[in-house]
Amino acid sequence: MADQPYGPGALLFLVAYLAFMIVLSFKARSRRRDNSMSSFYLAGKNLGALVLFFTLYATQYSGNTLIGYPGEAYRLGFAWIMSIGFMMSIVVAYLLFAPPLYNASRQWHFVTPGDWITHRFGSKGLTLFAGVLFVIAIANYLLAQLLAVGHIVSGLSGGAIPFWAGVVVLAAIILVYETIGGMQAVAWTDCIQGLLLFAGLLGMLAAVIPGSDRLGEATAWIIANQPEKAALPEGDTIRTWISTILLVGFAAAVYPQAIQRIFAARSTRSLKRSFTFMAFMPLVTISAVVLVGILAVPQLTGLQGIDTDQVMPRLLRVWAAESLWLYVMTVFVLTGIVAAIMSTADSVLLSLSSLLVKDVLGRFRMGSLPEERLTAWGKRLSWAIMAILVLIALTPDLTLWGLIELKMEVLIQTAPLFVLGVLWPRFNATGAAAGMAAGTLLAGGLTLAGLGKVWGWHAGVLGLALNVIVGVAVSRAGRTQQNGQDSRNPRPFRQAE
Repeated sequence: MADQPYGPGALLFLVAYLAFMIVLSFKARSRRRDNSMSSFYLAGKNLGALVLFFTLYATQYSGNTLIGYPGEAYRLGFAWIMSIGFMMSIVVAYLLFAPPLYNASRQWHFVTPGDWITHRFGSKGLTLFAGVLFVIAIANYLLAQLLAVGHIVSGLSGGAIPFWAGVVVLAAIILVYETIGGMQAVAWTDCIQGLLLFAGLLGMLAAVIPGSDRLGEATAWIIANQPEKAALPEGDTIRTWISTILLVGFAAAVYPQAIQRIFAARSTRSLKRSFTFMAFMPLVTISAVVLVGILAVPQLTGLQGIDTDQVMPRLLRVWAAESLWLYVMTVFVLTGIVAAIMSTADSVLLSLSSLLVKDVLGRFRMGSLPEERLTAWGKRLSWAIMAILVLIALTPDLTLWGLIELKMEVLIQTAPLFVLGVLWPRFNATGAAAGMAAGTLLAGGLTLAGLGKVWGWHAGVLGLALNVIVGVAVSRAGRTQQNGQDSRNPRPFRQAE
């Protein structure tokens, strides 16, 4: 039998967690009032502040963040503490548009981001265009989660569970509890994931840092042996960080699953309270994972390239052998990482099926079907999408990473539909479509040409700048012609805030 680096206890805890997810899904189904799209995809728009906070937290902090950020801290050193600002920027972007968008959603009964776009701009073509960009971005995101969870479960079990089995089994579990419980089950599982991760990180660091001089010793070693990791960043790096703040802030805030969580809030008060809690989470979560990367520099020397992304699990394996408390906290963190990937995957799958059934197919053939039928079709699409992506994930020599790199760069081009759509009443459908087309072509072209950054600025941010310039210019130029369509925009929108 393959060696299990964390012992059988870690695997048993993971199995117990997965079984509990199934139980929660049946409880969530009993809470659902009907099979309408609002009930299934938005939990009846009844998520309170605490559940909403945890489900936003789980959406914002995926397993990729928890694996990738320690690796980046290992590569760059202390300067990577700047990544706290990346995650805080998401909350700032939310606050620009989320409260008034929520008020509009309650008045006009939005279910998907496309409902807002159609209502605000009065253009089915623009809704379809945005829907296609959403689908491209988050389908690749879901594929990345499946690949990540297969590798992590295989590593956690020491190879006892092969990669393909990890992908297939966990994909099936996600499908079961999502199909049974909908958004309510996803939100509850997000709460469990958030608690596991938060408790594990804090408990682990509380055991490692006090009573020892690990951080001081690590700092002294870095200054003596790799001083560049303790140095101040240079100009190009600072420009890239500013660009990353814009890219992550606006792109992550307009994830379809994030927009739908705004729609699912019980009240404006619940939404604002959840954002208040969210503002402090980067200080805890990102500080913890960056510190793991720093402590790993002297302890796991010589890692290069993709191996640096194994910093978190390798260091946890070392710490788990030091004490029972650290072992328990390590199991919490590792299960939390698996759960974080699953929570991101289930959220993306839920949004992807709703986008396809309502914003893409629903604009044509399915538009006249009753909501119960649309919900049923959404569930079928979830199974079909997952089956296709699992097959792709299991295909050897897969070369889809170019598209995955386009995720943020493409997604950020939809941000003006929400931010300018909320803040500037004169922003019209023609300007929005022209800007989004120009920004997408520039960002996609630069990325596919291998120019992911130009003078330190991300292709997606350059595309967003062009997007806004073109969108504002076209909207201003066509203001007189567009006046006849303004009545289709939400007239009391400003007052509704």
